[in-house]
Amino acid sequence: MPSCLALIWDPADPDAAAAASDIDRCVRRGAPEAARHAVSAGCVLHDLTSGTTGRHVLSIPAGEVSGAVFGRLFRRACARIPVPPLAILDQEAGRRIASSRGASLMTDYWGAYLAFLACSDGTVVLTEPTSSIPCFYCQTRGVTLVFSHLEVCPLPDWIRFDPDLDFIANLLAYDKIQPGQSGLRGVRELAGGCRLHVSGGRVRKEALWDPRQVARNALEPAPEEAAACLRETTSCVVRTWGQACPHLALNLSGGLDSAIVAACLMQEPGALDMRAVHFILRGGDPPEAAQARAVARDLGIELAECLIDPADPLPPPDCHPLSARPFREFLGRRADAERRQALGLAGRTVFTGQGGDHLFLETRDPLIFADYLRRHGPGRRAAHELLAAARLSGESVWHVLAESLSHLVAGPRETAAIRSIRERQTGLNRLTHERLDASDLLPVWACVPEGLPPAKFAQVSGLAHMIQIRESLALPGTDETVHPLISQPLVELCLQLPAYLLCHGGRGRGLVRQAFAGRLPDQIRLRRSKGDASRFYTEQLKANRDLLADTLMNGALVANGLIDRADVEAALRPGSYGVDTFGRMILVCYVIEAWLGRRTRRNAAP
Repeated sequence: MPSCLALIWDPADPDAAAAASDIDRCVRRGAPEAARHAVSAGCVLHDLTSGTTGRHVLSIPAGEVSGAVFGRLFRRACARIPVPPLAILDQEAGRRIASSRGASLMTDYWGAYLAFLACSDGTVVLTEPTSSIPCFYCQTRGVTLVFSHLEVCPLPDWIRFDPDLDFIANLLAYDKIQPGQSGLRGVRELAGGCRLHVSGGRVRKEALWDPRQVARNALEPAPEEAAACLRETTSCVVRTWGQACPHLALNLSGGLDSAIVAACLMQEPGALDMRAVHFILRGGDPPEAAQARAVARDLGIELAECLIDPADPLPPPDCHPLSARPFREFLGRRADAERRQALGLAGRTVFTGQGGDHLFLETRDPLIFADYLRRHGPGRRAAHELLAAARLSGESVWHVLAESLSHLVAGPRETAAIRSIRERQTGLNRLTHERLDASDLLPVWACVPEGLPPAKFAQVSGLAHMIQIRESLALPGTDETVHPLISQPLVELCLQLPAYLLCHGGRGRGLVRQAFAGRLPDQIRLRRSKGDASRFYTEQLKANRDLLADTLMNGALVANGLIDRADVEAALRPGSYGVDTFGRMILVCYVIEAWLGRRTRRNAAP
């Protein structure tokens, strides 16, 4: 997993310079193989990625302004042609990046990166819009630390982090919130598409990329042209990632999105060393193996299969990395790596089809008709679009018409993102919900539509969840994960296409289904059902009940009054944890408890 740490300080401040020197020495002792890059007299960047020799850092030459890009950077080009990651930036490109204070990175390039620019009035840090690489920052003794993965940063003992219990309480409501905080007091998260300006020990941040602004610049070609554009852009970003990571293992779920990724990669089969793997969840859920096999057979991909038993033990609570916040992937990441190693897939970049539901728009929202009326009014195609919205939602045309007109007359209601948080209330997190304002947990663009029509805004607000799909833990022995669909050019195209066009023909993801006609088996391309793992998780809870009960009932969450011991007992009572009102929330609590308990014990140690 690409990981980095940057130190930023004022070289004219002797105390800050001494602190930066001490931190720098500690990092070099603790990570002797890390590549160190001096960005300026007051900024140094450490590439902490396991096993690298600095291949993740690209210098920005710009005369008086110096800088570096950490990660992978691709130049925007023709949507049909995949491009290799940039190995060098010329002086002209560097000057353009510098003169825009990094903003041109988001218009002229895309990828997975953090950027650092040393300017005359301070240092600028930028995150790319999809936030593929996490970015956290804090300040101590005049030094600003910017890091992707705290768990791999070898810092001196005098830097201590205390848990932020208010943030932890909010995580119990929804563990993928993005309020700009972290699980540690004084540590902030820089969201995707933002710029942080550090000068004289002060920081200021601003948003450069707003998905609502992208969506307002709508494109509405004819369905056939839109399908071709969507297919070409999808193929381009997936194949670009394939060129950057040619030794890969694709998670082939049997669903539409991973099948689309497979079809794009197999356009140039000789250029890749690719295998696919399908994980079979025991527990009684409908199997997806037949669909995965059909895709692999049709595309000529070697497919490995791996059984996962719900009775497998959960990772011990004291194994959660000392990261900046709890992450749900703690539950299965190490076990996943061990399974891949047993299948001979270790060392390969993991590719997934994650993000497709959000971008290609898997929805049953009748308000796609309201979107159409907002854009076109009651024209000659209105009846056709009304029928399509009824087909999509499974409601009568009268219901769709009433809902759409009500929305157009009465205006915006509670947003889908906020409603989904409110609906997550269970017996376990009721204490949090009693004082919660859900709008504080999400970026403003996920809460305020700013004139977007309702179905398009629902898609925009859903990006807040999609972005948190990223792999956020740097664990030893695990391979890098890439979600090629969550790439800026494809994200922006899907935001620009109207919701009713993405749902062409009254089908969720209808446009992309049309786009890949003839490239995928119809049993995959046209299927509407989705895989379900609810029985697997119920059996997993049953098998690990004693561990869950002991950890939660005697842990830091109860000790700090964030959950109630009696609520834990009720949630783990036989017959309760298979019910939706508790469901996987128990596992989320376990992850948060594992992180908080370990961080608390670490801070109590002498």
